[in-house]
Amino acid sequence: MKLALVTLNDSADVAQWSGLNYHIARALEGAGATLQRVGPLQSRWTPLMKLRQRWYDATRQSYHASYDPAAVAAMGAAARAAIPPDADAVLAVTWQVAGAIGPLEVPLISWDDSTFAAMMHYYPDYRRIATPSVREGAALGERATRSVTLALYASHWAAASARAAYGMPDERIAVVPFGANLDPLPDASRIQAAIAGRSTTVCRLLWVGVDWERKGGAQAVEIAAVMRAEGVPVALTMVGCAPPDGTTLPHWVRLEGFISKRTRDGEARLATLFGEAHFFVMPSRAEAYGLVFAEAAAFGVPAVGLRTGGVPTIVLDGETGLLDEPAAPAALIAARMLALWRDRPAYERMARAARRRAELHLNWDVAGRDALSRIERVVHDSRR
Repeated sequence: MKLALVTLNDSADVAQWSGLNYHIARALEGAGATLQRVGPLQSRWTPLMKLRQRWYDATRQSYHASYDPAAVAAMGAAARAAIPPDADAVLAVTWQVAGAIGPLEVPLISWDDSTFAAMMHYYPDYRRIATPSVREGAALGERATRSVTLALYASHWAAASARAAYGMPDERIAVVPFGANLDPLPDASRIQAAIAGRSTTVCRLLWVGVDWERKGGAQAVEIAAVMRAEGVPVALTMVGCAPPDGTTLPHWVRLEGFISKRTRDGEARLATLFGEAHFFVMPSRAEAYGLVFAEAAAFGVPAVGLRTGGVPTIVLDGETGLLDEPAAPAALIAARMLALWRDRPAYERMARAARRRAELHLNWDVAGRDALSRIERVVHDSRR
């Protein structure tokens, strides 16, 4: 299978787009595909685009220049020129890339964690999106769904959006979850030992995010405070960002700041924090997927979150973690965590189930084989 992989960012750089393009490329190669990597895709800004950007910055609206028809045309032309003529199929990572390069004479497949329609009024950026970007993004999303032979989505939430917003039939949709961005998964025997060795006196919680508001930083602190009020010694470690200026955190909250996976020290520090944690707590209000939930599972850490976006595809409520409705109060979430904390055998069963889910479903080896198998089927059908 000779596959052209088209990405908006550099698929050789693990630091871009949470490492997704990098891991997708490696997973497909590991599954046996011969890849021709196309990207990153860039376009020159037109005077109109620059003018729009200045205007919408001044009015505090979100302008997406990459949806502009001129940008889309430039990216599409550059990508099509780089796709080898003997490619069996083309995999576009994101609907935006698929819309820019399609339709094609060979099968075009997209792989994404969302659709434009799903993001509208969901992420903060899309709640204040500028009118031209709404119009241009909608047109690009429609073009993407018309152009692809098959759309792979990381979650059932994204797949449901494709059906509802664009009328895509089930036979052109498949759910293939992204894997944890860990290469390779932590050793299974070490994780089992870590689960058994977690403290029985201090309940350690971990939060990891670079967006304090959207990923529920304040709510994580509130949940921990409720648990402490119930007499449980709780320590909360927060990685990735600091709270807004003027926020005072309790003494039992430790801020680690940003930790880069690009360094061995960073990887080792994150592995230590996950290994020690009893729960990964991230009550995100909006989450297209949530790769860090998959990473928590890889370390055998039950995840605590909200039933939103792609999170329910990763975390199975009551089995590998705890999910509640977005309006759930901190007291309710804390009560469910306390019940597990006080029942060590039940806690360890959930932690082991989270790890099994990572091994069976939430890793890039599985994702790469599944995606490539579906792509091969599409290519085979196209040649009949």
